[in-house]
Amino acid sequence: MEVAVTRVDRPSSPDGDGEPGAAGGLRPYSIAECRDLDAQLRRELETLDYELRGIVNRLLAEVDDAKGDAPTFLRASATVLLSVAAGLMETAAERAHEPADVAAFKDVAEDVAQWARSRKLRELLAAEE
Repeated sequence: MEVAVTRVDRPSSPDGDGEPGAAGGLRPYSIAECRDLDAQLRRELETLDYELRGIVNRLLAEVDDAKGDAPTFLRASATVLLSVAAGLMETAAERAHEPADVAAFKDVAEDVAQWARSRKLRELLAAEE
């Protein structure tokens, strides 16, 4: 089994100019596109989501138990997860023999952040009822 991402580091472009990827290439899926994937793949993605959240929650509990700085851990964890996501996009682009579309990655990241915010708001409002 091949591991897609083995470390957290700054991805660089294939031409070495320091800018990650290129515009107009491979882009990540939107939330809507992920929801439209076939059932088996969707289950795998839900498992990934569940596992990642579990790891973050476990580590956050350890930070809390050690009286650590939980907000800093969470902010830095978001950066680490974005780095992993960027690495996954680079790997997908390499496998497809296309450049990664960094602008599309940023756009999807923003859309996902807005989706997560609205989802959280819906959960809070539902809890108040």
